[in-house]
Amino acid sequence: MGNHLTAQVRLEHEVYYPGNVVRGEATIKVDKPLKCIAARIMCRGFERAVVVNHSNEMIYNVFEDTVFYKETLTLFGHTTKDPDASPVEIPPGVYTYPFAFQLPMHLPESLHTANWTSGGAEVKYQVIAYAKLDKDLVDEGHHDFQVVVPINKRDIVASPPVDATATVKLTKFFMDKGACDFTVSLPRSIYAADDTIEGEIVIDNTNGRIAVKNPNVSLRATCESHVTERQSCVPGGIRAVSVAKPLATQHVPLSVKPGFTNNLQFKIKLPHTVPHPSYPARGCHITQVHHVIVGLEGRQVQLPIHIAHCADEENRFAYCPIEDVAHKPDFRDVEHAYTEPTGYAASPCEVLKPPASLRPQHTPTAKTPQAVGNGQLHADH
Repeated sequence: MGNHLTAQVRLEHEVYYPGNVVRGEATIKVDKPLKCIAARIMCRGFERAVVVNHSNEMIYNVFEDTVFYKETLTLFGHTTKDPDASPVEIPPGVYTYPFAFQLPMHLPESLHTANWTSGGAEVKYQVIAYAKLDKDLVDEGHHDFQVVVPINKRDIVASPPVDATATVKLTKFFMDKGACDFTVSLPRSIYAADDTIEGEIVIDNTNGRIAVKNPNVSLRATCESHVTERQSCVPGGIRAVSVAKPLATQHVPLSVKPGFTNNLQFKIKLPHTVPHPSYPARGCHITQVHHVIVGLEGRQVQLPIHIAHCADEENRFAYCPIEDVAHKPDFRDVEHAYTEPTGYAASPCEVLKPPASLRPQHTPTAKTPQAVGNGQLHADH
């Protein structure tokens, strides 16, 4: 950084759950006396929805950024809403500020997905230490972290079953050979990494005059991004759906003769780490879902399901309802006067204090177990 100031942020962990406390330390080094409007530490979560707009033979990206979570600790200088921009002078030195931020219980999972032809989405979290040197110039250091969202085991078990039916028009050498119905059903609609999706395919070929064979089963994630009318200048806004590569595919060995009905069970073993979890289902302008897709004789049925990063056997997390289309992440935008967390020692700039108009931060207290490693829950966690 220029202006003889450097800022650095260190965190105790790289992965967190909703309800965790993000702890760390910000270091601000000033080489010589420097004037600034304020210095702050900010924890934030933001979402970017991207749509590739195809309009009038032009192709261009349209995006919308939404900050849904922001908590600011002002170290010294003016508050974020203070119109006064008169500077304060920071003397040379190295100043350390331990911090702690309480994450809300309802947050979307960290996400990055992109498709060159349709668009994509990103959900990102970071802690930023910065000095606002003037109205347009900021020097900062930041540390990104990941949020993963477990689901309670009881909410998985309580999720409703899902099924779908399709009719296949049968032909052979362009001749009509009747029709066949097939139904796909799953006992529940929410799963977690390491689960096994168990389903059933029922093929009713009583009205068919040829055999039907070998349905195929696949699982893939989709993400719908929405850029509003205000941001896109397009009436009603614009939407795009990006489709990920299949997470699993399999061919089911089954043949049903004309005039008969048959059924078959199938299983899809989910990996230990799911690349694009679809729980929670919604951000601010994005919607995620997985589909179990069953194809038979050129016809498909798609069953929407949701897959979480991991499951908690002790049911300690807030449930993000799949069926509630109005459910959004917890919105928070607050500012506090900096105070050192209990049990930590700060080395602040003694001649500069937080604004007297701000209230101190309440002591953050973890509401959920601290995430470790890649965020998977274990029996002893």
